[in-house]
Amino acid sequence: MVPGAQAGGRLNGIRYAAVRPTLRGVNVPGFRGVRRRALLPVLIVFIAAFIAATPALAGRYAVASAHPLATAAGERVLADGGTAFDAAVTVAATLAVVEPFASGLGGGGFFLLHRASDGFEVVVDARETAPQAAARDMYLNDRGEPDARASLDGGKAAGIPGTPAGLAHIAQRYARLPLARLLAPAIELAEQGFAVDGRYTAAASWRLSALKADPAAARVFLDQGIAPSPGFFVKQPGLAATLRAIAERGADGFYRGPVAEEMVRAVRAAGGIWSLEDLARYRLMERDPLKFRYRDATITTISLPSSGGWAICPLPSAITESWKRCGAAFTTGRATWETPTT
Repeated sequence: MVPGAQAGGRLNGIRYAAVRPTLRGVNVPGFRGVRRRALLPVLIVFIAAFIAATPALAGRYAVASAHPLATAAGERVLADGGTAFDAAVTVAATLAVVEPFASGLGGGGFFLLHRASDGFEVVVDARETAPQAAARDMYLNDRGEPDARASLDGGKAAGIPGTPAGLAHIAQRYARLPLARLLAPAIELAEQGFAVDGRYTAAASWRLSALKADPAAARVFLDQGIAPSPGFFVKQPGLAATLRAIAERGADGFYRGPVAEEMVRAVRAAGGIWSLEDLARYRLMERDPLKFRYRDATITTISLPSSGGWAICPLPSAITESWKRCGAAFTTGRATWETPTT
């Protein structure tokens, strides 16, 4: 598994889905989801899912995520007859609400899918993309020197999000329940609010200056201008409205229409370079997963352009002596390399 991946499958007859995202989400003023932080062209979101798409049976499934509210939402979907694909969509969307410092609709990610019924496996690449107006020198200051903060904060830092497209795609092509049902727990939590925990408090303290610089973000995520203490209630009506638009119209609810228009307006007001065409042109990709052998096991993980999968398997040109002794082999689906056993 790559660090920060969504995982799932079958262990000792138990179907499971796990979601553990890494550092990742982005947000822009006017889009009340997460924070206004991104890397252009992309800030990778490892939201992968190694999932068995078979009906969950009572007492024969498990859900793991980074937040108990997201885990509970995934459990309810499985109990209602959803598959692990369904649960992964629900958990990821719910994390966008309850973990605004780590996940969000304004980011992008990868989903690694495994279907138990026929062994089908695929990577859904829903990474962010660069706006068409992006240029080589856009992060240089007036002296032609790199501006370290320009790619982290502000309107020019935001790439075109991919997570909403990924959630809608998986729900439409692989899940069993309607997208509106899968997003319902996230919509409810965004509207009614949730009590923040210590991790939220720490993250808000870390990004306090950026949150205070954006009045809209400060109103939602701070307690009278300071990082809220655990137990503080956060409500995100704007995020609820965005999720509802996706529930009703699929990806078009995000990439076209009022939500898209408001995002472009807000990004450009903050100095960014988004256009409506950037959003309308967004397309995700399905890719072959990366596979490699270690002793008697076949490891299936995220392929390029993610670096995570390649970080855990040896490249042919950089095989260490320890890997040679292990006698590992790995494949991308089109080619296989064997490391000699010495």
